[in-house]
Amino acid sequence: MAQTIGYHIVISGYGLWLHGDERGHWSEAWDAEVGYIEPHTLHVGDATRRRMAQERQKHLPTKLTVTMQTVAAATFQRCEAESDWSFAAMAIEATHAHLLMTRTDRDIDNVVQWLKDQTTKAIHRQTPHQRPVWCKSRWRSFIFDEHVWRNTERYIERHN
Repeated sequence: MAQTIGYHIVISGYGLWLHGDERGHWSEAWDAEVGYIEPHTLHVGDATRRRMAQERQKHLPTKLTVTMQTVAAATFQRCEAESDWSFAAMAIEATHAHLLMTRTDRDIDNVVQWLKDQTTKAIHRQTPHQRPVWCKSRWRSFIFDEHVWRNTERYIERHN
């Protein structure tokens, strides 16, 4: 079995990639009116599901300002300094962040949640923004191959 060499993590701003999104979505069954759809599968856009998700939102969508992006970057770097992993590439944009992270023995989903929690707290302390920062979930892929690692690194670096 191949050894994990790292992870590509994408976290979106709150309310910017909802269930039913026309770019595709990973929604699981969550409403009897719309019916069941296969979990853990990318689905095509669904206007009804998107409308229902928008109606359930409790806050306006969050786009990161330049100041919020700067706070997030500094917080990610602080977290990296306290950890057994490192970032090989990072891009923080107004709508989402890409992180290329080396392997860790820790549960990667817990690490991602910690990063989201830490950046949210820092943004709340250092900027006027007091609403949610990140979406509830995240997109994360395991990288096993050096070629994929290098391609992912180049992809993220092109975002900057």
